[in-house]
Amino acid sequence: MMKTDAKIIDADVLVVGGGSAGLWAALALTEKAPDKKVVIVDKGPADWGGLMRMAGGDFEAVLPPDDVDQWLEDLVYYFDGLCDQHLMQKVLAQSAARMKDYETFGCEFFRKPDGALKSVPQRGLPHVKLFPARQKGRGGELMVKSLVARLKEQGVQRFGRIMLNRYLTNAGRVCGAAGFDCRSGDFYIFRARAVIAASGMGGWKTSYGKNTPTGEGMRMAYDVGATLYNLEFSRVWNMPRLFAWEGQTHLFPLGARFVNRLGENFMSRYSPILGPNTDPHYTTIGMALEISAGRGPIIFDVSPLKEEDMPILRPQTGWQKLNYDRLCKLGLDIFRDNTEWVPQMTVSHGGIRTDADGYTGIDGLFAAGTARSLEPGVYAGGYALMTTAVTGHMTGEAVAGWLAGSSAPLPEFSAGELGRMRADIFEPMTKTVPGALTPKHVLTHIQAAVFPYDVSIIKNETAMQRALAELERIEHEEIPRMFANDPHELLKLREVEAILFVSRHFVAASMERKESRAGQYRSDFPKLDPDGPAWLLINRQPDGTSRFSREMVPLDKYPVPLTRCYQNNFNFS
Repeated sequence: MMKTDAKIIDADVLVVGGGSAGLWAALALTEKAPDKKVVIVDKGPADWGGLMRMAGGDFEAVLPPDDVDQWLEDLVYYFDGLCDQHLMQKVLAQSAARMKDYETFGCEFFRKPDGALKSVPQRGLPHVKLFPARQKGRGGELMVKSLVARLKEQGVQRFGRIMLNRYLTNAGRVCGAAGFDCRSGDFYIFRARAVIAASGMGGWKTSYGKNTPTGEGMRMAYDVGATLYNLEFSRVWNMPRLFAWEGQTHLFPLGARFVNRLGENFMSRYSPILGPNTDPHYTTIGMALEISAGRGPIIFDVSPLKEEDMPILRPQTGWQKLNYDRLCKLGLDIFRDNTEWVPQMTVSHGGIRTDADGYTGIDGLFAAGTARSLEPGVYAGGYALMTTAVTGHMTGEAVAGWLAGSSAPLPEFSAGELGRMRADIFEPMTKTVPGALTPKHVLTHIQAAVFPYDVSIIKNETAMQRALAELERIEHEEIPRMFANDPHELLKLREVEAILFVSRHFVAASMERKESRAGQYRSDFPKLDPDGPAWLLINRQPDGTSRFSREMVPLDKYPVPLTRCYQNNFNFS
């Protein structure tokens, strides 16, 4: 049942999302401004830690003898020029400090017999590498616990299982958020002088490891005027057909490879230089082409792996260890036996456009971590834990400074305003509609529109037009018919609304970018745009429609010139 009275919580700063970026932002805030009240709200359990808890714990950091300039050159090349070099310089420069923090907290990284840190090179890049967690399969969980323990000491208030549905505004300033408890149905109002969006990216609920990122934070920011970008990029991962797994980032550099049903190492055909040691964006293009040509299924060949590398591959604890042990009992050792793998859509790489400090351009609203989009659809192992930690910390410090110069009061809302917000949030639980649909039913139709190879991997105009028409049909015919019987189902319903928002913009933005670059491959535009790299920005118009605009990457103002692109290592045409 819907509760009638609003629970009003006041804070100096509201952090939306309790994952890596949100926890780091709150920690930096309390260190920089210990007199300010910080509140974290998450739709999952209060101290769950978002996707970080599911991560292996591997971390990228620029450690000697490497330097920031070397890594920056690698990433400009890897991102095909779609790199905010000034932001990336700051992130890379602070990466070692955040890794040192984790070690101080008690998180351990794998070391060789001589005591030196073990590193694993990434994507065939000269300098970018990750440092594996000592406890494979539990590293992310230990990171979460260490951060939560410090926030408890600092008195940070944490709320779990609350779905925030809209940002509150007053005279153009974001000043809080409204939502509901997805178990009790309590109506919540969080009032704050500043808000940090740290709720991550969007996604499609394709596995339990990626079940929670659905894009509602992105949609909320868009609704109050924030600019979005990188929506054309998604992470299409390679996964075992019969079970989910995390950690293949280690396997390719150490010798594993994909082969087709003929036993051919097919990625060496598409990229003789890199072969399979590249981003899943490129390997899944190869997989899709092989399957389309009748050379499937695709087999993950682990026979080249060496015994001395097994300690950093096999999970010692956590959810991966549980999965590994169960598979072994069924007679399948994924580090010894070849298995069938398939492409799988996982998450969107789109996010909120900000400056280097996380400011969105909307008064009072900041963003951190993957909520702000930090990569154009290509990914290196350990990169997300690095960038979410660093940008979370950077944004927390920036907001502390912003508060020192701001006298923004907490907003006041009349009983009528509160009543209208409550009615809007809980409307799907109170309406009666003919032919009511469950959120799962609608989600299945969204997935069916977005997941075909010619829409998500080997994109082309005709297929994307078909997908966009179907998504528009779902928006007008099915979304209004969704109904929730209880607060938990209301949570699922709001997630599906956000997934549709992300899906529409993913397809529309993919059509707008008429080239292949970084995390997008179009079979009808297989080459890089000769005009150079440009960001595709999305803004909400007064009539509710989206406006797309291009902004050229200011290479003339950046320290690293774009002299080569990673995309040119491949020939898929």
